[in-house]
Amino acid sequence: MEAPPWFTQLRWSTPIHVAALNCDRSLLPDFTGCYAFTIGVQTVAPGHVLYIGEAAGQTLRQRIPSYLVNFRADRLVAGPGSRRRGHKGKGFILEAREQFGDQGIYVSWVEYGASEADIHILEASLIHYLNPAANDRIEEYRHALLGDDERLNRHLIR
Repeated sequence: MEAPPWFTQLRWSTPIHVAALNCDRSLLPDFTGCYAFTIGVQTVAPGHVLYIGEAAGQTLRQRIPSYLVNFRADRLVAGPGSRRRGHKGKGFILEAREQFGDQGIYVSWVEYGASEADIHILEASLIHYLNPAANDRIEEYRHALLGDDERLNRHLIR
């Protein structure tokens, strides 16, 4: 399947493993956009993505660290079997970190300076196109999707 034009416009960052981000959060951009978690260094493409998320109303630097917490300490504080992990996506990422280690889980992002509503549409469209393993498909139903031949405003992509 050929990538839709809106997807080919995106400029994904170089993947960075969670361990590096835990050492230096300044590697994350202070800008809005969407992010993708992968197991290992993977291209952001269908079949390679574990989880897609968005930072709308906050920056990627503010949003992504919620996935970078010390999952071992969090589990000790919350107790075994606790639901304290937060939303389902965060739980999947924490489980993947436990299985593959912080150097085995990578994050890539795209900086997109659109409105919150447009970032939600981009996230839903990424979920629909990339079919990540850990996302609920509810975003595809809560928000409109970009058309297969649609293009993004190139001035909003960094």
